[in-house]
Amino acid sequence: MLKHSKFVRGALLATLILTVGAGVGYGAPSGVQTVSVAVNSAISITVPATAAIAGTDPGTCGTTASTITVKANRTWNLQIRSDPVNNPAGQAMNGVTPMVNVFQYNGGGVASFTNITSTYASLYGAPQARTTGTGTSVAMNYQQCVDWMDNPGTYTITVDYLGI
Repeated sequence: MLKHSKFVRGALLATLILTVGAGVGYGAPSGVQTVSVAVNSAISITVPATAAIAGTDPGTCGTTASTITVKANRTWNLQIRSDPVNNPAGQAMNGVTPMVNVFQYNGGGVASFTNITSTYASLYGAPQARTTGTGTSVAMNYQQCVDWMDNPGTYTITVDYLGI
């Protein structure tokens, strides 16, 4: 009988373990967590490093074109100015010598050539809609009229763009 009793106790213990083990997970504590994702407001602009106006004779105006790419997940505008330190009057320079005429631009919402200044000016009269991942291309045109008083040489101007 002792042998039989050990067997019954062993079977009872195995049943108890299986019964307790089978309930694990069903009555265990659980919880739910909400995860917030903060998306920052962003605007990115890509500006080609250089643009050039080919040799231009005095008394004429030379032009060139460029494209600025804007990516934004919110409404945006694009502003333009000349470098306030090196080109404060909006004139291209050859060393310390400025050209007689002010550098001009058009593009975006600016239809006619406009003198550049060292204060930012918006290219659109109203904010533009957010863009896709590939961005929006903004066609820009630059113009420099050469005066007979301009010395021969290569003149440069730094044009700053700001995405707002």
